[in-house]
Amino acid sequence: MLLNSTGQRKLKQNSLSTFRSPIVVPSSQQVSPVASGLNSLKNLHSPKGSQIDVTNLTRLIKSTKINESVNSQQIQALLAKAREIAKITTDSKSQAAKKHVKLQSQQFVNFKDLLHNSTSTKIQQEMFFCRNSFNFEFVIGIGGFGKVWKVEHKKTGQIFAMKEMSKALIVTKKSVHSVMNERTLLSQLKHPLLVNMNLAYQDRENLYLLMDYMKGGDLRYHIGKMRKFDENSTKFFIACIVQGLEYIHSNNIIHRDIKPENLVLDDKGYVHITDFGIARVSKAENSCDTSGTPGYMAPEVMCKQNHTYAVDYFAVGVIAYEFMIGRRPYVGRSRQEIRDQILAKQVQIKRNEIPNDWSIEAVDFINRLLQRKPQNRLGFNGSQEIKEHPWFANFAWDKLQNQSLVPPFIPNQTEDNFDQKQIIVEDEENNELIQQNILVLRDQHIQDQFQGYEFHQGYHSTSTEQSSGSSTKHSRHLSERLQFFEKKKII
Repeated sequence: MLLNSTGQRKLKQNSLSTFRSPIVVPSSQQVSPVASGLNSLKNLHSPKGSQIDVTNLTRLIKSTKINESVNSQQIQALLAKAREIAKITTDSKSQAAKKHVKLQSQQFVNFKDLLHNSTSTKIQQEMFFCRNSFNFEFVIGIGGFGKVWKVEHKKTGQIFAMKEMSKALIVTKKSVHSVMNERTLLSQLKHPLLVNMNLAYQDRENLYLLMDYMKGGDLRYHIGKMRKFDENSTKFFIACIVQGLEYIHSNNIIHRDIKPENLVLDDKGYVHITDFGIARVSKAENSCDTSGTPGYMAPEVMCKQNHTYAVDYFAVGVIAYEFMIGRRPYVGRSRQEIRDQILAKQVQIKRNEIPNDWSIEAVDFINRLLQRKPQNRLGFNGSQEIKEHPWFANFAWDKLQNQSLVPPFIPNQTEDNFDQKQIIVEDEENNELIQQNILVLRDQHIQDQFQGYEFHQGYHSTSTEQSSGSSTKHSRHLSERLQFFEKKKII
């Protein structure tokens, strides 16, 4: 049977109505404007959830299908309730931002205050001192393991000398013990006539020592320009060295590498002792400690015998001889040649060698320091022997200590005193060795050998955290702590 179009439409509507769910229209009592509005509150929050947009809330309520029994007073009550909730939300967020850290002492302290008390000193220093905290201006010296930079601290403008040592060179030259020993000794020493350490840290490839900056350059640079010094300047230089050695020896340490390269002038002209790479704590049995610079090495060290503080005074004698005569007392192209010369004869300054403007007392002083047998050497029984020698009669040691004397030799005040050409040559040699051995630093066992190198003058700690094996690990610990504080909203 065929149906017309009108009949087909009716049949289709009847069949669809059979499968539709019944439409339920809620009454005005079933619709709660407060519920429907407040359930949508979280969609109206700002991204931080700290403030509610009342205009949007009003629009939502007005668009809600409610019956006419809801009057304007009820809507105003709804808005008041929304504002109250928004205020509670804001206050709770504010409280979260001021959340406190619970310390081991069970006291609650705001972290912003924590950054400024002694508990947070280490964190402050970690953030305040790192390689990126300094402007590296230029290289002022070269050592066996790297270079020395003139640096400026970005935040304070202070000038320092930054000793940068390549781990690859240190490992290649089997000198890990020496650099770790130097860092340990420097952390125990502080004196006006030393080049003092302020900071020690490391990264994956280098060790860094932040030292006092000495603008006057080292005595090797100046003797290269002057060839000789007059007696008055030499006496002042030697007095500074003796005063510094007296302090070092009082701490039971033998320097063992006193030479012009390790004696630097400040801008006023005072001499400061540096480089404790082969310094050692004094002990009765030390014949195996034979390192040093051959031209300044005492005979007992050269011959692998037990030695005392007197080895440093032998080196002082060599320097004084060099300043007077213009060359070292024992010279040679190798350590063996110098050793043979020392064993062959006892060098003494003869009358016909004395410069016209030098005194007999100065000659006697130098000759007594150069004695091959340590028991015959001036200073064997202590620094007081040196200070009481006639050459230092009426010398103002107390004024030297507080640096109120006017030095007879003043270094150039308009420039940094160092030899740029020599630095370039030695730096290229070091760079070749570094590139040849850089791969050894991938070995974690190598990195672990430098564990505990970090130091800051302001604090001492033996904690595992401070003694992390590398600055990579050291920085990661700090980063993790700061991330924790950030997540907890306490900074």
